[in-house]
Amino acid sequence: MSEQAPHLVLADDDDTIRNLLKMHAERGGFRVSTAENGAKALELVTDDTDVVLLDLQMPVLDGFGALQRLSEEYPGLPAVVLTSMDETSDAVKAMKLGALDYLTKPFDPDELLAVLRNARRLRRAERENEQLREAIGGTGPAVEVVAESEAMQEVVEQAMKVAALDSTVLLTGESGVGKGMLARLIHGNSERADGPFVTVSCPALPRELLESELFGHEKGAFTGAVRRRRGKIEAAKGGTLFLDEIGDLPIDLQPKLLSVLQDREFQRLGGEETLKVDVRIIAATNLDLDQRMKEGQFREDLYYRLSVIPIEVPPLRDRLEELRGLSASMLKRITKQGGRKNVKLSKEATAAMEAYDWPGNVRQLENVLERSAAFCDGSVIEKKDLPETVRGSKPSGRVPAGIGGIPLSDLERESLIQTLKLCNGNKAETARRLEVTEKSVYNKLKRHGLM
Repeated sequence: MSEQAPHLVLADDDDTIRNLLKMHAERGGFRVSTAENGAKALELVTDDTDVVLLDLQMPVLDGFGALQRLSEEYPGLPAVVLTSMDETSDAVKAMKLGALDYLTKPFDPDELLAVLRNARRLRRAERENEQLREAIGGTGPAVEVVAESEAMQEVVEQAMKVAALDSTVLLTGESGVGKGMLARLIHGNSERADGPFVTVSCPALPRELLESELFGHEKGAFTGAVRRRRGKIEAAKGGTLFLDEIGDLPIDLQPKLLSVLQDREFQRLGGEETLKVDVRIIAATNLDLDQRMKEGQFREDLYYRLSVIPIEVPPLRDRLEELRGLSASMLKRITKQGGRKNVKLSKEATAAMEAYDWPGNVRQLENVLERSAAFCDGSVIEKKDLPETVRGSKPSGRVPAGIGGIPLSDLERESLIQTLKLCNGNKAETARRLEVTEKSVYNKLKRHGLM
């Protein structure tokens, strides 16, 4: 039978009825696994199961108990129950426990197949919805890119060329420059545009959860793993997997990702089966991966697999000619989401923003505009509506007077505090501004008791 045939798990303690159900279901195109009670039926259920058919009266674990377990461990998996003609009250109870439909004994083969096929259609729809949820909104609307500078126009041109390929892409640049937007642009203009766009933020989760998030896990793989779970790699099948901040991927997980890049295969956490996957990978980082490799924190072979096509996104301060266009586009979106009339920037506010160096880049710009739009009077953002840091001018970079005699350790501590504050706590940006490695920033913070 084809591997694509829908999977049915059926349980009945009567051998004759169980064999009859299996025969009719297989004739109807189902791949059937059978059990003589609810407990054994649950052992046969996997994420690939499409329908479960349960007799209500069984030893060990009856249909009611199995329904309860299914609702907890496999929400969304349709279940159909079998009951006798004189036990319709049991059918009602089963429906309240989550059963999709019921059949009475003796059953009609045509009715059996009609009910199972309807359940199969619902299961397919549930899986499609799950993929959309995991894809964080799917591809969404067309990505709007403001590229008025020569530097950004070159980046967009590179992205559009890359989109036609299926190669792995590595996007580099400071935090907040728009690498995620560029990844969506590449996906949306590729042959995978109709597939999911799935994002994984590598530093957002602890190592144990990140492995499960990426590769999925088998039931019992760790405490709390009550069911098999697909990872983001499987969820991205036929589409694009965007690995944000790939430089923060733990070193012991890097060989598993390398296997995905080289052979397009992986294993779930706690599993032994090797799974194939059709997915394009786009990675992004704000870290210096060359430095990370020297420090032994990033594998050289993984770096070369990721950087088949590298694209560097310039910081906002190097393309300030785009600030007006970016601001107008963002304000249009911000006011639309808030149900307000359009808001625009005054000349004075625009001049102040163009004099600022935007250490947080495009992400910081959007935050500033959203805050300023909320506090402005009327439909114009004035200079007074901008945050105090933006109302000033670019930092001069001059060393302040009067620091003679101050211990170097105190100067270093104060420099760390102020630079972290300036960078909104972003340690990678802090390292860039202090011209040290990110690891050095962490070490200095620990040494000065700042973390």
